[in-house]
Amino acid sequence: MRRWIAMFAGVFAAGQVLVADEVESVIRFSNGDRMPGTLESLSPEVLVWKSPILDKPTPFLRPQVLDLSLVPEPHELNADHEATVTLMNGDTVRGQIASVTDEIVTLDTWYAGRMNLNRLMVSKVAIDGVSSYIYQGPNGMDGWIQSEEAEPAWSYARSAFRSDGAGGIAREDALPDECSVRFDVAWKGDSLDLTAILFSNDAHSAEPESGYELSMKRGGIYLRNSKTRQHIGSVRSQVLQEDVQATIEVKASRKTGRVCLYVNGEILDIWSDMDLGRGEFGKCLHFVSVSKQAVRISKIRIAEWDGVVHDTPKPRMGLARGIRFGVRELTAPKPVETSEGRMELANGDSIEGKVISIKDGRIEMETPLGEIKIPVARFRTLALIPVDLEEPIRRQGDVRARFGDGSSIVFRLNEVRDGTLIGDSQTFGTAAFRIGAFSQIEFNIYKRKFDGKRRGEIW
Repeated sequence: MRRWIAMFAGVFAAGQVLVADEVESVIRFSNGDRMPGTLESLSPEVLVWKSPILDKPTPFLRPQVLDLSLVPEPHELNADHEATVTLMNGDTVRGQIASVTDEIVTLDTWYAGRMNLNRLMVSKVAIDGVSSYIYQGPNGMDGWIQSEEAEPAWSYARSAFRSDGAGGIAREDALPDECSVRFDVAWKGDSLDLTAILFSNDAHSAEPESGYELSMKRGGIYLRNSKTRQHIGSVRSQVLQEDVQATIEVKASRKTGRVCLYVNGEILDIWSDMDLGRGEFGKCLHFVSVSKQAVRISKIRIAEWDGVVHDTPKPRMGLARGIRFGVRELTAPKPVETSEGRMELANGDSIEGKVISIKDGRIEMETPLGEIKIPVARFRTLALIPVDLEEPIRRQGDVRARFGDGSSIVFRLNEVRDGTLIGDSQTFGTAAFRIGAFSQIEFNIYKRKFDGKRRGEIW
């Protein structure tokens, strides 16, 4: 098998360039060779691959296949909430909560229908209330403009933008007057070196003279008015100092000049532009790579914001704040006494109770004050009845399938049929997944000798 792959190595390298625009899926072998094409069929032992390079569909032994890179389908989230279920093996599954019992957590998903997840293997359920997104992506370069100061620095692949140099990418008419902009960012090197610009009126420049600039560098985050060049505020993030990826959210208003910053769901600061009247604003959103350091941006979500701040930043010791930055000193929120069965609400409050049922997007709860019903979208977390958690056993034939949004799930892949992957797991039983939901399928996931080859493939 290795000799056969090696014989075609030169052909792969040449052919990959010729057909890259026509065929976007790629198979990668354990020796590092790659071949563009499409998945024809699959069994527990053999994968059949169809490629313009080959005379006919050709079988490959699965132990020799490292992974498949696929092109996920764009998907509109038509729901008032999205739940993220974290499993004991580290996987995450997303969908809409249908029900929760002592034995099963049920999700409705667009990619596999209704999934019944074994409660013993569910460690956490988080809920994100979804307003009508103005934009979800990226799904390609359409609608995005590269800055004109230098050669294009950004490219698109596998549901993400990637930079390979200094330069900006922007979208015109993207932001309402009050908006929430959330995105996932990953970086190579010691620290993130990125600027996000909101409310500019010039999408063609990486240095517009309007809007708000949020600069992230060496663990620090700095905000200034692009028109007045006035510094508005700054804060440091331990996540940006110590990690290589994060979820950033900025809630901003060009009506009031208020800007709120979140990192990994935690509010870090609230700033106010005291020179709002001297500013100049538009509706463009920019991402600017400041250096040659590689940056990856994915899961961009733009929504309207009501201008109301429900969260309060934690107090920071030894950091000058106040009138200079146009922000009043904020008092720390009172700690919430947590207890078994207490759930967090989207507005920062919490409620104690037991879930009785979930129906038509509403949770019926038994609380110390009686039975009540609350829309699922108003929750941030669901309290699950404590159980002795278990990890699913590892089985021969298991694969790790990565969704277009970056989440993943492990299951034994048994068959490919009619555009679906048929598989089973202790976690959810048997399911048929739409191939279009995935950006990558990893094989031989328990062979540690392949770990080094998988690292960095996010890029």
